[in-house]
Amino acid sequence: MINTLRGKVLSIGEESITLEVAGFGLEVFATRSLMSQAELSEELFCYAYMQISLFGFSDERERLLFFELLQVKTVGGKLAVTLLRHLDTDQILKAIASGSSAMLTVPGLGAKRAERICFELKNRIAKKFSEIAGVGEQGSKDRASDSFVLEALTGLGFTQGEAVRAISRARAEAGPDASWTEEDLLKTSLSLLRRN
Repeated sequence: MINTLRGKVLSIGEESITLEVAGFGLEVFATRSLMSQAELSEELFCYAYMQISLFGFSDERERLLFFELLQVKTVGGKLAVTLLRHLDTDQILKAIASGSSAMLTVPGLGAKRAERICFELKNRIAKKFSEIAGVGEQGSKDRASDSFVLEALTGLGFTQGEAVRAISRARAEAGPDASWTEEDLLKTSLSLLRRN
């Protein structure tokens, strides 16, 4: 199995990077954070997993989450890396831990499959990613308001990723003990989006 790659970036596409490694041009389907590190003609190091295609990750944590997503029967490598391209690792982990399947909406992933990911991985995620312990308890309280705010923000024309990041940032800045109404969370998230 190929665990890591190091090579010169030959090209950068919408979903993948082509790396020249030992004379081979390897197409690597990459996460958002790895794509942001890639510069044409520069050397790039990444962690990797090879299925039928080669997938690249900016760190081992992303790769571990990718492996967990593959445990869900209907999730393949391309869909798993699509999730990691549109949402960052923490956003996916928090969505799964809290059962907020609406926060996992990305191109190619429908509501039923998102619910299945949350259902099948909730306990596995809690054990393997101990730093998110406690998110599940908070999540049951926050689930309805997150879904409502997410729907409201996307209805206003913001992308799913922008909306999820704004909600997560609003909660992070307020701290874990903050109490939110749906209206307060919507106003704060909208303010963060307008500021950006």
